[in-house]
Amino acid sequence: MASSDLTFDYVKNAWNSVKSNIKWGLAGLVAANIAWSSWYVVPTGSRGVVKRLGAYSETTGEGPHAKIPLFVESVTKVPVTKVYTEAFGFRTLKPGIDSKYLGESEIISGDASGSDLENFVRNSGVRTISQNLTEQVLSIFRSEYLMLTGDLNMADVEWIVQYQIRDPRAYLFNVNDPVQTLRDASLATMKRIMGNSSVDEAINIGRVDNEILAKEEMQELMNSYGTGMQIVTVRFQSTNPPRAVRDAFNEVNKAQQDKEKKINDAMKVYNEFVPKTRGEAEQVVKEAEGYAIRSVNEAQGDSARFMKQWTEYRNAPAITRQRLYLEAMEEVIPNAGEVIIIDDKGLEGGGLLNVLGMEGPKK
Repeated sequence: MASSDLTFDYVKNAWNSVKSNIKWGLAGLVAANIAWSSWYVVPTGSRGVVKRLGAYSETTGEGPHAKIPLFVESVTKVPVTKVYTEAFGFRTLKPGIDSKYLGESEIISGDASGSDLENFVRNSGVRTISQNLTEQVLSIFRSEYLMLTGDLNMADVEWIVQYQIRDPRAYLFNVNDPVQTLRDASLATMKRIMGNSSVDEAINIGRVDNEILAKEEMQELMNSYGTGMQIVTVRFQSTNPPRAVRDAFNEVNKAQQDKEKKINDAMKVYNEFVPKTRGEAEQVVKEAEGYAIRSVNEAQGDSARFMKQWTEYRNAPAITRQRLYLEAMEEVIPNAGEVIIIDDKGLEGGGLLNVLGMEGPKK
């Protein structure tokens, strides 16, 4: 009997010791949990959104902060400098240098795995996965990238939207699903812009203007919804005609480029020869005009000189005639190679030879 009492007392004391240790252990765990949950650290480039009993309390900056422990206050850390990217018409499965994409080309070529397609469908918010998984994924992509342009043509448009979270409180509390809201707004904006553009503007000449316009309109929508999101950029990845008519469209573009090349070549030849010919023609015209002016001036001068000589001739005919004759001889004789003078009077008769002092033939 005494042995049984001793055993009972031993067990009782051991149990009491275990209960005491459990109490102290639980108390220690509670104290550690309270101490651990009484502070938090917001990393660099983030903001801490504090909720008290599920309602918004405050937004804190980087570094350590204290809060009411346990379940009274909770903190959601929101990166505000990170740039997020949403893709439309394709998806990025593996970012980086060795990037991996999922799009219509990868699906048709067979490069996309079945798990990639299933994950894409689930992430797209589709509840039911069709037996024809490939066609289901293509249908989702086509609903994004296939656009109707303003001139009733079709265009395949793939683009990305990059954004940042500028107001963490608005991002967490104002909209139920801000990312899906962004996707819906981007898709609606892009379809409207493409609907106001021609196919050439959508594919080629209007890409930059459409990117700027899409960014502005999307930001207005995000502000009106109070999402707290800032659109950083909207950039087209590819803008092409539909795959079924892409080859024909490229042929048309090639023909247009050939046409422009021939026009440019013709203009080059034109610019090389026409200005030169025009300059030569202008030079000939100016020379002719100069010749005409010179001829008129000479004719007027000759006419004036003739009228002056005529006046002198009327006053003294013999003298004037003799002077004109001598002036003519002054111009003619120096240019003559040989001069023969015939004088009937000779030296003895006081002819021209005697006047000039020239000797006649010796006897």
